[in-house]
Amino acid sequence: MIVEESVNILVVDDEPRNIKILQIQLQTRGYSVRTACDGEEALESIQEDAPDLILLDINMPKIDGYEVVKRVRADKHTEFIPIIMITALRDTHENRIKAVEVGADDFIEKPFNSFEVLARIKSLLRIKQYHDTLEEYNERLESELQMARNVQEILIPKNGVQKIGAFEIASHCSPALAVGGDFYDLWKIDENRIGFLISDVMGHGASAALITVFIKTLLSENRDELGDNPADIIKLLNTRFNDMISSHLFMFATAFCGVIDLSKEEMVCANAGHPFPFLQNNLHSSCTLITNGNSGSGLGIDRESKYENCYYSFEESSRMFLYTDGAYEVKNSKGEEFSVEKLKEVVTMCEIERPMELIEYVSESINTFSDTSPNPDDLTLIVVQGRS
Repeated sequence: MIVEESVNILVVDDEPRNIKILQIQLQTRGYSVRTACDGEEALESIQEDAPDLILLDINMPKIDGYEVVKRVRADKHTEFIPIIMITALRDTHENRIKAVEVGADDFIEKPFNSFEVLARIKSLLRIKQYHDTLEEYNERLESELQMARNVQEILIPKNGVQKIGAFEIASHCSPALAVGGDFYDLWKIDENRIGFLISDVMGHGASAALITVFIKTLLSENRDELGDNPADIIKLLNTRFNDMISSHLFMFATAFCGVIDLSKEEMVCANAGHPFPFLQNNLHSSCTLITNGNSGSGLGIDRESKYENCYYSFEESSRMFLYTDGAYEVKNSKGEEFSVEKLKEVVTMCEIERPMELIEYVSESINTFSDTSPNPDDLTLIVVQGRS
């Protein structure tokens, strides 16, 4: 509902008689009215206190109406103020087209018809009120999403390099929106053993981000008790996911969990429908897809899904590259997909020693392929290797 007494209108005209007529008409209706006699004075008044609506003459000294509209629209603080141009009968059709092109919303002609003036003002103020309400809602939503992002950043290890025991880990996680459905965690078991889990929740945005909190909570509460058995960890996550999430919502997540023991030179891992990571024995060897054994269904799809541990050699010179589907499903301008094969080739061909530099190289390769177009999905890349 528009409350006229709270609405501030700026009337700009170099003819005092026109200003007086409009001022009387508007104040009688209850609007608060400010005036300016030329474009320069109008811009100063707008900068000091932005009005709710502007009535603006086209032909004025110093700065004409066209230029005033341009400057108002160029300022993000004033760009959505409704502007009604005041035109004379002598103004041509081209003048009106020019006014629309620079950003005018409507026109009134001299001599003024008070009913027409008030009707046009009320209509534009109603539109502005809808816009302001939407802006306020968006600002509140943005603030809440930022808070959610801050919470998610607490749950997920920071991007960059971490040194945990005998391991060096580099990671990069970027949600498609303010928050996302990609999640990973790392935990130290002892000096030579590390646990890890990477997960990708269906979809992205706030709903997917809430599920990552659920996964993080379950993992933190149970990983110490389950020890170095990734299949048991995945099984527990799947059971609880089905009981608490999938029984009420159609949601699922993929997950890959593992434990690396450098003292045994061994990695044990289990998969719940997640893209297969790459394993390299050294910088000069090709990548091996970790595909052996039973890759059970994603979390939340089948409560009775079976998961089994697979064992791989993992020496101090070895490294593993984990990722979510946002790394290979990205497309270029031709609609071609980056693909797992292309991702594997990029990792294999890169003989960079430091894990963070490898991630930066892979990220750059993906961006180059996609012509720097925004990735529509969350993207997570992780490299785990021994600290040689």
